[in-house]
Amino acid sequence: MGIKVREYVRREHIKPVLRFLMRVGIVVGVILLFDVMGLWFFLFSQGLWNLPRFIELLAILLLLEGSLIGAVGAFMFYGYSEYRLMGQAALWPTLASDQARRWRERRLSQQKWGIAMLITGVLLILLFLLVSFLTSI
Repeated sequence: MGIKVREYVRREHIKPVLRFLMRVGIVVGVILLFDVMGLWFFLFSQGLWNLPRFIELLAILLLLEGSLIGAVGAFMFYGYSEYRLMGQAALWPTLASDQARRWRERRLSQQKWGIAMLITGVLLILLFLLVSFLTSI
């Protein structure tokens, strides 16, 4: 019986989490790739290319993007649209009542995107710390 439970937990719970983390990792990798390519092109076209400046600006860019994406993800997870819906209810009660009917599905989707964005922001901030630490060595 213990073997069946272990296989069930591995198959039903671990695989979706790993798939989710792989998708978040791919998004973080794509963001990092675009940052490196864009920053290199910008510095090279301005004639300001040197490695220490590139690494310093990349670290700052990772920190800013991580903070922004993490903050937006936290607002999405917390439910910023609920406040917007309450404000709309005061202006357009019929529109707000129609939106409130589909609130649950929208809220679950919004929380799922919020968690993904929050994890992406944290990973970008951790990349900032890694780049900063490696340059100080």
